[in-house]
Amino acid sequence: MTAPRVAIIGAGVIGLSWAELFHERGWDVAVFDVSPDAVPRDRGFEIAASIADAVRGATLVQENGPERLAVKRELLAHIAAAATDDTIIASSTSSLLPSLLAEGNSRAAQILVGHPYNPPQIMPLVEIVPGPATRTDIVQEAERIYREIGKVPVALRREIPGFVGNRVQKAVLDEAMWLVTHGVVDAHAFDVIFQESLGLRWASIGVFEASHLGGGPAGLRHIIEHVGAALDAIELQRPDLSESDRSAIVQQVESAYGVADTYPARAERRDRITRAVRSTVGAEQRRATLYALDLLAGSVNRVDPFTGTVTPLHAGLTEAPDGIVVDPAAGTVTFTCMGAPDAPAARGEEPTFTRANGSLQRIPLAGGAPQVIVERGSFVTGKQLAADPATGRLYWSDREGRGIYRAEADGSGLTRLVDTRGTGPSEVEDWCVGIAVDPVAGLLYWTQKGGADAGQGRILRAGIEIPRGEDAATRSDIETLWQGLPEPIDLELDTAAGMIYWTDRGAGPEGNTLNRAPIPAPGQRGAFPTILSRGYREAIGLALDPVHHTAYVSDLSGEIREVQLGSGAERVIATLPGAATGLALTWE
Repeated sequence: MTAPRVAIIGAGVIGLSWAELFHERGWDVAVFDVSPDAVPRDRGFEIAASIADAVRGATLVQENGPERLAVKRELLAHIAAAATDDTIIASSTSSLLPSLLAEGNSRAAQILVGHPYNPPQIMPLVEIVPGPATRTDIVQEAERIYREIGKVPVALRREIPGFVGNRVQKAVLDEAMWLVTHGVVDAHAFDVIFQESLGLRWASIGVFEASHLGGGPAGLRHIIEHVGAALDAIELQRPDLSESDRSAIVQQVESAYGVADTYPARAERRDRITRAVRSTVGAEQRRATLYALDLLAGSVNRVDPFTGTVTPLHAGLTEAPDGIVVDPAAGTVTFTCMGAPDAPAARGEEPTFTRANGSLQRIPLAGGAPQVIVERGSFVTGKQLAADPATGRLYWSDREGRGIYRAEADGSGLTRLVDTRGTGPSEVEDWCVGIAVDPVAGLLYWTQKGGADAGQGRILRAGIEIPRGEDAATRSDIETLWQGLPEPIDLELDTAAGMIYWTDRGAGPEGNTLNRAPIPAPGQRGAFPTILSRGYREAIGLALDPVHHTAYVSDLSGEIREVQLGSGAERVIATLPGAATGLALTWE
């Protein structure tokens, strides 16, 4: 698979930072600078002889020239001359509006601002600023690419002088200078006040969320209604600085923090602290990305829950993909296939499967042809798939084969852990569908759905390991936690909160729902579940985001729905063309 290409125009600090980021993520990087010696020769970059040479074949061009409008326009004109209709043309400018940059350019519809924060290798944000003429698909693709290389892109809805970050920075700096100039506080004391209060809070949760929490249970509404008048009475100031005022402020800052000869040490300290803060905050504020299977279209897809953008990673599967797990560290997407169906099915319906031709297959996270890791025919119909993140071990249900299986991360060591054949009053009541694993407690959970809309569904639990002296068919540690459910399908655990979630595709009012209940203690039956969401058309896949208190549910109509677990608010984030089955969630 050919690596994507990026063109970096300008090899200053910002340009080379971009080059390193793309190179680290496996991109081919071409760098052009009017001074070729500015480009390191030991980093694996292509040193382009001209802008046209750098741009040729590039998916994205990142311009990093001097912050002068005439210079940037000239660079962008050369870039446009060598670009194709799909090339993203991004400028790293921190102050120039994209409408001004694109004025008179034949590819104005492809020009936007991709403004990084300094130092770019540490600060994750990229402000994407479209011009009035910028195409929507160019903005969306830029956002996807920046996220792919590890940045946190935010697309503004329209251009504005200073963008967003610089406007906020100016507002705070104006007030700070006014307070210092008028003797309210000195420069160092202001920094202490900011660092030890708002700086910590805003770095962790942002301005609006901090205000929402500051209002207590009633949130921002309480702040506006009860504190708003007092806040409005505070008159903010903009400094009108004389030359002596400016000199006095600079002297205070230099006295507190040093001058040019101490810059390297101070910058290193800043970066060390920033990395530490970002590491902690980033772990709590990871962005969710969904991966979804389409049974009828035979596709593996990446879904952006925020924009609804669906990016196919592979299509054309004819073996009914159903369960999915993603391993970002290994760069893989693994999925079960139910195998070739007995006959085609219509949209919104699931075909029948009776032949033993199920398999486990895997594709690269970036997309590509599938690799079979558990051979076809090793089981009958692979359903929900789960993984132990510590070992990479894979666990899945076999519906018509009526059992639970495990394999190592590479597909070796296939082991049948549970054999439900002949354990129920009818064959269909032995069908295993959903699965969840609690490797810390050493427990497996799975669903047996029963007949369609028959109210025969069960959720069961057993140890991950078969008790000594027993086998998959005779193991004595299986507990029935719930029974008489409409038709339970996929499972998810939130072990930190002690909760289990499941989808149900059975008849209403309890069916075609998303459900939650406390995880039962050993030897106890499950409590009556809480229905969190209704109205699905054959609810199937389930992915849980406990960090943001959100669940995602797919159904056979192709819809993928987001459900806010606290408020109950929900929305359809995407609709696949066929029948949506398995879901998996990762954080970026």
